[in-house]
Amino acid sequence: MRADKEEMNRLSTDKKKQFGPLVRWLKVNFSEAFIAWIHIKALRVFVESVLRYGLPVNFQAMLLQPNKKSVKKLREVLHELYKHLDSSAAAIIDAPMDIPGLNLSQQEYYPYVYYKIDCNLLEFK
Repeated sequence: MRADKEEMNRLSTDKKKQFGPLVRWLKVNFSEAFIAWIHIKALRVFVESVLRYGLPVNFQAMLLQPNKKSVKKLREVLHELYKHLDSSAAAIIDAPMDIPGLNLSQQEYYPYVYYKIDCNLLEFK
């Protein structure tokens, strides 16, 4: 019993001693990890654009952060602007089609390249 209390006290002091350097290390390296993550997203946009629309590369990548209320309206506007780029996305399909034996990806498809970047890393859901 006494050995357990001593072990708990030792572990508690070790935790307190290591907490400060860990937080400093995380603050320094978070920016590096975030930058690498955004670069990967940019590469995915480039590759998907080339695969979808071919060469020569002629596109403009942008980052949009709409209000939660205006997301649906923004999707409709973007669909109207870019529906000519993809004939298979000529109509917006609201209801998912369930075909037995056919396992399609549940990811939504748009006539433009879209990748979600969740920048609310500190907010808990």
